[in-house]
Amino acid sequence: MRLWLQELTDCLADRVARRVGVWTGLAFLLLYLFSVGNIVIAPGQDLAFGRPIPTASLAHDWGNKIWKPIAPFVWEPIFALYPLRSVALFLSVPNLLLGLLLGTLVGLNTAVGVGRARLVVAVKKGGGFVKGFLASLPALLSGFTCCVPTIVLALGSLAAAFTVAAVTVAPYVLPVAILGLVGNLLWSLRQFSCALPAAPPRNRDHGFSDRRR
Repeated sequence: MRLWLQELTDCLADRVARRVGVWTGLAFLLLYLFSVGNIVIAPGQDLAFGRPIPTASLAHDWGNKIWKPIAPFVWEPIFALYPLRSVALFLSVPNLLLGLLLGTLVGLNTAVGVGRARLVVAVKKGGGFVKGFLASLPALLSGFTCCVPTIVLALGSLAAAFTVAAVTVAPYVLPVAILGLVGNLLWSLRQFSCALPAAPPRNRDHGFSDRRR
């Protein structure tokens, strides 16, 4: 565990990898909330139904609704915010927490892949950019091997919940996605390192072997 944490710290020490991971995780969080209906964008429609903008409302029985599921791994919103007439934001605490968990895992996987790829490019830069980029592909792709399937699973979870053919597998969609992301992250940290390779020790006798006594 300490080795994995050290490898993760080394990858996150790269500023570019860290920023790419943060933005990727944030984008996934927004897409996830949009997919479960907590972010609604309807151009040309008045989602606030004539009320002043911006406006907000809290469910009167929010204490009973906060953990009320409406679909597998989708919970009832308890707060609504209308910043624009065509935009509505709904707050569901469990949905937000689950989205943060998935977004964090997606961001970490991406950061590890980018960090390792940048390291390989830096080490191989003597052989040219193309050679360095090709050498970095295995590490870069490892950061995305589970991200794409997870995005498909997570963003399709709400549709799957209301599909008769998929209703039996819907409760397993997000757990499988989470396990896949965790497994891919640990595998990437085990297979690839973001730390610079140690320089070979210099031969202290180099240049002096032929010195005459």
